[in-house]
Amino acid sequence: MNPDVSSDDIEWILIDGTPASCSNIGLYHLSREPFDLVISGPNVGRNTSAAYITSSGTVGAAMESVIAGSTRSIALSWAYFNGEKNVDQKILQVAAVRSLEIIDHLYHHWNDNTDFYSINVPLSSELDASTKAHYTILWDNRWNAIFNGPKIGSDSGENGNEIEDGNEYQTITFDWAPNFKHHTNSHHYHESSSSNVDKNIIEKKMISVTPLRATFKNVENLVGELLLSRKDLSPNKVVISIDPKEYVYTPLRKAILKYLPDYDILSNLPSLPNFKGRIFHYGDYEQLDMEKLSSDVDHYFANSYIYRKSLIRKHYLAQTIRAFVVKNPNSILSKAFPETFSFDLDYAEFLDDSLDENWELRQELEKNEKWWIVKPSMSDKGQGIRIFKSIQDLQEIFDSFDEDATDDEEEYDVKRDENKIIISQLRHFIVQEYLNTPLLLPSMDNRKFHLRVYVSCKGCLEVYVYDRMLALFAPNSFEELAESHYNPTDVNFLKSHLTNTCLQSDKEQKNISVLEFDQLKDMSVDDKKVIKKQIYEIAHDVFLAAVKVDSFGFQPLPNAFETFGVDFLVDSGLEVKLLEINAYPDFKQTGEALKNVITNLFDNCAQHIIAPLLNENKKIQSGKTDNMIKVLDYSANNW
Repeated sequence: MNPDVSSDDIEWILIDGTPASCSNIGLYHLSREPFDLVISGPNVGRNTSAAYITSSGTVGAAMESVIAGSTRSIALSWAYFNGEKNVDQKILQVAAVRSLEIIDHLYHHWNDNTDFYSINVPLSSELDASTKAHYTILWDNRWNAIFNGPKIGSDSGENGNEIEDGNEYQTITFDWAPNFKHHTNSHHYHESSSSNVDKNIIEKKMISVTPLRATFKNVENLVGELLLSRKDLSPNKVVISIDPKEYVYTPLRKAILKYLPDYDILSNLPSLPNFKGRIFHYGDYEQLDMEKLSSDVDHYFANSYIYRKSLIRKHYLAQTIRAFVVKNPNSILSKAFPETFSFDLDYAEFLDDSLDENWELRQELEKNEKWWIVKPSMSDKGQGIRIFKSIQDLQEIFDSFDEDATDDEEEYDVKRDENKIIISQLRHFIVQEYLNTPLLLPSMDNRKFHLRVYVSCKGCLEVYVYDRMLALFAPNSFEELAESHYNPTDVNFLKSHLTNTCLQSDKEQKNISVLEFDQLKDMSVDDKKVIKKQIYEIAHDVFLAAVKVDSFGFQPLPNAFETFGVDFLVDSGLEVKLLEINAYPDFKQTGEALKNVITNLFDNCAQHIIAPLLNENKKIQSGKTDNMIKVLDYSANNW
């Protein structure tokens, strides 16, 4: 890519050469990155049957990419009828759409025995969104003579003679006039009535898709109609704009294809102003069209709400729960959320002033009776978390953060690997009572663990708890905190207390950091039911609290859903405590060994949430894979 070209522009490079040579130059000289697919065409004219395809430059370019570049390729041709090459623009538009649909399908469902595909699309007035595509084989025909002639001296000088360097010679010319009779030699000839021959499919004004090896041999195991991900051109789209390499991409796409088979799957948003169908968009928060999400509830659906800070920011969550419990003292949240205080801090030297403004927190810390944990309100992946007991400990923690703050980005990256932060960038903090009596399992070396539970919200407002919960373990066995040998600024002391796998090295993670909760030993089925029942109740109350207490901080929308990662801690008496709620949870912490948990999660989300959200749940039936537990059904804002 030319560095002078804007990232918003597409650079076009014109190469003068044969199609095959252009393909070769493009593969080896015009890009620093390898190609996933080469598309040659669209050629205007038919590339059906052996007689045509063996002399096709379009097919030659596709073959070159396979033979010289080991790159998959597709040769695209648009077949005209009755010699009419000037085709109505509307037909060309339909041909372009159908071509891209088939190319996209082939790219994501490539047959391992196929080197390249030859696609022929009929430029017929009958071509539309429902025109079927069929896998075909080549009609292995051969031409007779394809020229008339010879003509001697027909276009030469006087008397048909030419003179060059004093020597006279005679010209012979031939005119293009192919003989459309075919050899009937049994070695070359196939009966043209065969239903899967490319020539007959295109004559029926259907689309032929011929899988080929780079030896011009058919791939004979692909026969019959080519079934795309939906039966016809759907006005509805699913846009998956996350990177296909991401951990959740394949489970998500598989679930979408299963429960929304009539939706086209795209990687980018279509032009929204003129779009009339429904769009379900799954992407990162920054990729979503928030204006469209808030204004067009009938056509644009997405995987995130716009406002949910009263849940995902730790100090707002504490305020939300506190306000809810005041009016609902019997709520499980009154005992399921640790005592929590929030404060703001710009620099370590101002800690004393911050504590003066939060007199209740100062009083608790001056008692020096409990252990506490301090967390930045808006950080994730365990960054900046420390355990302490006294105000002096807390001052040392913030002093250590300030000491490592630097304008040198490279140096700060090193410090950040040690789980440190820059205070001025994360001004809001919470101090929370530390649970020093966690549930410990002998079979897991008495390592502390927390539960990661996926909670999905649909519309405004249904809340579902995904019943396959995860247990995330600390790398070291738990040790009770003791002032005599604890250093609040030494992160090594945290290895038996923090269970966030993002903070663990590869070596530590090999010590089994993540297990499925239901598979844990040392706990009876009844004990697990007791824990899950509390989780259901806490999820019910905390989301109800968010929608009732802070209508600005949490605004459920009828055309959105969101899956949160909610963390819980269990104490030695099987009492469950809510720790925090995370938007866009890091699913890859689950690891490859338990990826089926995430695959099943997205299957359940598509079945119980996404499809019903789009009113596409007519064919959905409950099955053995159902793991969604509805814990709240609340109508907010009269939606």
